[in-house]
Amino acid sequence: MSRLPSIYADPALYDLVHAEGTDDEVWLLTHLAQRHGCGIKTALEPACGTGRCLAGLLRRGWRVEGYDVSAAMLAFTRKRLAGWGGRVKLARGEMASYRPARRFGLIFNGLSTFRHLTSEREALAHLRLMAGALEPGGVFLLGLDLSVYGQDEPDEEVWECRRGGRRARHVVMSIPAEPETRRERIINFVTTPRGARETVLESSYDLRSYSAAEISELIKKSSLRIEAAYGYDGKDAILGGPERALWLALKPR
Repeated sequence: MSRLPSIYADPALYDLVHAEGTDDEVWLLTHLAQRHGCGIKTALEPACGTGRCLAGLLRRGWRVEGYDVSAAMLAFTRKRLAGWGGRVKLARGEMASYRPARRFGLIFNGLSTFRHLTSEREALAHLRLMAGALEPGGVFLLGLDLSVYGQDEPDEEVWECRRGGRRARHVVMSIPAEPETRRERIINFVTTPRGARETVLESSYDLRSYSAAEISELIKKSSLRIEAAYGYDGKDAILGGPERALWLALKPR
């Protein structure tokens, strides 16, 4: 890990560089919840970060709950959602161990959040906990970026963002996983002005990789089943087909 400061230490900056596309993501979550859920407008987001999606769901009439391991992220989210009163609950917790006290019509993990769980034991624990937290007929929407071993190549994405008086440039590099280790290396650099100088914040971490066959096998070991798959554009998709970035609609068995 670099000694440069991490973007995760600055929730406002983290929120800025991830804001683009939030409205589309929230729309898709509500659309898929209507298609596969039970009609109960209560939602849980594990690893909720800065609460971008929770805020969007609140504006659409949902009651929401989120949890995150980061105290700084939760403080930012509490401030963001402070005006919503009893329609919001936030807590500190980890995906592999947090057990909600109530049930939800919708639970969702955004793209690759689930892959921060780097062992099968942790991943299965999370799936089983979330299955137990669904209302009868509820749906767990799991966002994943799948691997195709031997075909994946190193990748780099660059984008710039601005909000109010703050701007940033974000560079994300990924090093593909090998099937033996199942570790995809992610390296982030965010450059942002601080006074007359520019500050570079770095974060690097591993994500557990999943091929279509590996995620299918994992879900079979849990108490969930795959009801449908969608691309991130909301179109019908096939697990194991050409689409790599998927939403899986999971229901209890």
